[in-house]
Amino acid sequence: MTEETKYNLLIIDRSDLTTDEISVSALSKEGFEVTTLPDHSEALSRLIELRPDLIILGEEPAEDSFKTCRQLRQVAGMPIIMLGTITRSRGWVRAINAGADLYLTRPVSKAELAARMKAILRRHQWACTGV
Repeated sequence: MTEETKYNLLIIDRSDLTTDEISVSALSKEGFEVTTLPDHSEALSRLIELRPDLIILGEEPAEDSFKTCRQLRQVAGMPIIMLGTITRSRGWVRAINAGADLYLTRPVSKAELAARMKAILRRHQWACTGV
């Protein structure tokens, strides 16, 4: 991630994710333009308009989030990180089967989440461009 690169981040979550685990101002300094939406259906309908490079999908409620992840994956190829409360192995399997690239169990530290976001974006960029 270079200084001039701006990444569009879409956070879809009904809980206090943006204050508890993500600092929007810190992410802005890291090169992210952040949009937060609490409603899954609004996020799906605005996906083309927002053109996110990465999606963070909260698991509130869980069944809606897995369904939303499947719907997102049907129409878009950007990385998806799911955050939830299901134990790691069970949550990870469900998330991957739904189309997520990564599942993290809450609470997750801001530093770990930011590092994983950057790593996923590096790999995604490399896969798309070979650079």
